[in-house]
Amino acid sequence: MSGVARRYYTLGMLTLVSTLNYLDRGLIGLLLQAIKGDLGLSDTQLGFLTGIAFGLFYATLGLPIARWADRGNRVTLTSVALSLWAGTVMLCLFITNFVQLVAARVAAAVGESGCMPPTYSLLGDYFPGPAERTRAMAIYMLASPLASLISFGAGGWLNALYGWRTTFFLMGIPALVVALVVKMTINEPRERGCRQQALGRDLPQLTSVFGILWNQRSSRHLIVALILLFTLGLGLQPWYGAFLVRSHGMNTVELGAWLGSIFGLGGVAGILLGSYVSGRWLSGNEPGQMRLSAVIIATLFPCYVAFLLLPYKHYALAALALSGVVFNFFVGPVFALIQRLVADEIRATTLAVVMLLANLIGMGLGPQLVGVLSDLLMPAWGTDSLRYAMLVMCTLALWAAYHLWRAARTVRVDLLEVARR
Repeated sequence: MSGVARRYYTLGMLTLVSTLNYLDRGLIGLLLQAIKGDLGLSDTQLGFLTGIAFGLFYATLGLPIARWADRGNRVTLTSVALSLWAGTVMLCLFITNFVQLVAARVAAAVGESGCMPPTYSLLGDYFPGPAERTRAMAIYMLASPLASLISFGAGGWLNALYGWRTTFFLMGIPALVVALVVKMTINEPRERGCRQQALGRDLPQLTSVFGILWNQRSSRHLIVALILLFTLGLGLQPWYGAFLVRSHGMNTVELGAWLGSIFGLGGVAGILLGSYVSGRWLSGNEPGQMRLSAVIIATLFPCYVAFLLLPYKHYALAALALSGVVFNFFVGPVFALIQRLVADEIRATTLAVVMLLANLIGMGLGPQLVGVLSDLLMPAWGTDSLRYAMLVMCTLALWAAYHLWRAARTVRVDLLEVARR
């Protein structure tokens, strides 16, 4: 296999790893109402299940794993983590109560936390140039919408045939195969001697990495924007299916088809559009990329308001489809820019720090806040309580847009400073 073919094969495999890693997030959102009815859970319990129980372990374990990824064999780490994730998702077949389900989500978080830091770091080595790295990062970030397309589409069909437990079990099987293929076919670009040297070298302390990111103005605003966007996106994600079931009477097969298309195809379109515009029209103009991302993200607010308040199902779904494209526009340029704002030897650790903050707050608190708000509003609004709880979360889009706009003011100076060092 030629060098170019090897690079793009690796990009494809790492994107597949990430896609499989995201499958359970779509599944839990699609099947949340079915799980609620089967196990007799409240919205607060569902919020804990999809938020704190998963997000706390996913976010905190990402840090030590990323430290290892900056020093050790990232291919081995990716393979082991994906195998662990697959095994724990398959164990959902035997769940009979809330405590077991929480344990399964915690175990899945442990496996999932080990995949993103090493694969993200590997891409930086295989695609070192700024332009090609932006394009590669956009392809890699397609994993999330592709996972939505698969999990919603296949998950709705499998749930109708076999139930939610078997659906989780079947979705975990392909990941075991991919984990083996990754280990056997992907090369670690670091030479063995370089890895041994890295193991004997002290990496910057985590407090130093936090300090670098916080003291650099562009990074600070990008991180705050990402935290807000993760809180918005992950806070709403588990509740789309439940909202459409309660407010529009949809079943899981119908939900799977619609949500898979909306978040799968819409997410792909948004990421590719953002990458194309940034790489073709705004290439080398990082301030322009951030300003455009800010404007696009601000339009999320009216999209979500329309989705939640329009009385007719198809109008609401059309608004949600537009939001799927809009939400993903920033992904390629922002994540590629974060890589360029730090030194290569702390790339994985930087991602882990960013994702720690974004997931701990976004994934940990976002779904929980929606669930608690929904239960609090239930006496006054009945089945519409979830609608208004989700509506409160939508205001975060405007706040995130503000920080992206602020990052545009300083990004050029910060990039020059990184290059000078």
